[in-house]
Amino acid sequence: MLIKVRQLLLMTLLSVTLLPVTSYSSAENQFTGDPPTVTDAVYNVAPELEVVSSLASREVKVSNSSQLEKAIAQATPGTTIVLANGTYTGSKALQISDKHGTSTSPITIKAANRGRAIIAGADVLHIARSSYIVVEGLKITNTGTADRSAAVQLDGSNHIRLTRNTFAVPSTGNKTIWLEIKGENSSDNHIDRNDFNGKSDPGPVIAFSGFIKETNKQISQRDVIEYNHFRNVAFSEANGNETIRLGTSKISLTKGEIKVQYNLFENCDGDLEVVSVKSGDNEVRYNTFINNRGGLIARHGHKNKFYGNFFFGDGVKEKVLGIRVYGNDHEIYNNYMEGITGDAILLDSGRYDGGTDGTPENLTNEDLSSHWRVYRATVVNNTIVNSKVGITVGSTNATKKYAPTGSWIANNIVANKTGILYHEPSSTDTVFKGNIGFGSTLSNASRSTSEISAKNPDFTITEGLHKLSAKSPAINKAVSDSQLEKRVKVADDMDGQPRSKTDVGADEFSNAASSRKPLKPSDVGPNAPE
Repeated sequence: MLIKVRQLLLMTLLSVTLLPVTSYSSAENQFTGDPPTVTDAVYNVAPELEVVSSLASREVKVSNSSQLEKAIAQATPGTTIVLANGTYTGSKALQISDKHGTSTSPITIKAANRGRAIIAGADVLHIARSSYIVVEGLKITNTGTADRSAAVQLDGSNHIRLTRNTFAVPSTGNKTIWLEIKGENSSDNHIDRNDFNGKSDPGPVIAFSGFIKETNKQISQRDVIEYNHFRNVAFSEANGNETIRLGTSKISLTKGEIKVQYNLFENCDGDLEVVSVKSGDNEVRYNTFINNRGGLIARHGHKNKFYGNFFFGDGVKEKVLGIRVYGNDHEIYNNYMEGITGDAILLDSGRYDGGTDGTPENLTNEDLSSHWRVYRATVVNNTIVNSKVGITVGSTNATKKYAPTGSWIANNIVANKTGILYHEPSSTDTVFKGNIGFGSTLSNASRSTSEISAKNPDFTITEGLHKLSAKSPAINKAVSDSQLEKRVKVADDMDGQPRSKTDVGADEFSNAASSRKPLKPSDVGPNAPE
């Protein structure tokens, strides 16, 4: 008898569900005034034993700021708010606080037509204490406020996705961060397929500002920045205009576990630290840097990995850099650099010695902001060609008295026509093994052929890159060492081809298909493939 009753209830519920639903009649779902349009409300029948219905998703169409404000206020998991072409302003319309979607039913705010729903005015698109929110296809032109100098701010939020947006914030002459990620419990945010173009005001394009309350300090964790196009950041001599800044000196000993990958950086000239890493345990990989005044810098923090990146300069523009590091236990491998006019890879000397474990006690803010001594950096399987400077260990700067220690330089190729290929301005205990140099002064130090060998690597130009030819002396000549393998295991090359016996340099001579190559504008930004 109980089964028959359940079947009857289920059939009744199904008959109701099959009726077309185009609007709501219940009071709590009605908007007053000029309401958004509500469509696609779909009710799913729960399993038979529960005999209940639940709202799975709904689409709310808005065409002005007041409608957007109301739609955000009433959004629930599964709600998609679609913005018609037009301009949206006002602090309330741009405020998303304490709203939570779910991993399977996020709250989505998207443009009906990509780039034609414009966020404007002296306000902040502020997402605070929220989770599982998607913001898609908007054009960001708002300029922040006097007390919150950011166009978009993720504040104490997690699992926020900003995707396929166009950032085109006009100049005001004031310091403005285009995207700031901060606050307690910030984590797992996804910044992908956006265009960041034409920043000229002071301040970073993207800044991870973290959270500080007394002794509780933390940068946002496990965020991913990928497939974005960063371009045309105006030249500045001032400090603090990074394209991406992962942390600050005060939170630099916290772990980010952030991935910056598959992004294209072109003509980002705002700061010599195009990507400035000021935290630990992050990975910057598979990015393409083209003619930027600056480079990838591990300014603070420990245990960061920089691999599989392509760096290109035109050989003329000054201060086009590769990678420079401070701190402990960084890994630098499989990077390709061509036409670099500054330091290609620099293990710099420091002004402060943070010790072998990198966690000294009683640190002052001055200590934290200093250049820390390099401990145990590992530089392997990189290729540097036609650049002014190769790999440098140490500094001639008298104020930087702590030379790098415990580092390895192994299985790299430097083929330049000028400068010192492997330069040691400081006397260090760095281990050199299996490196190749060609075209200019090999080294200023006394190194054996097993450490640095003067050989023509015999490149061939393939798809614009200097790769190993079939007769290259670098093939199968990478030094294998148990100490080195404990530091880093290089399983593939810059192209994503698997390494077998392992060649010297970033390229492995192979007939296997390539899975990575330098990025083009069509690979990134709002119109990039999924």
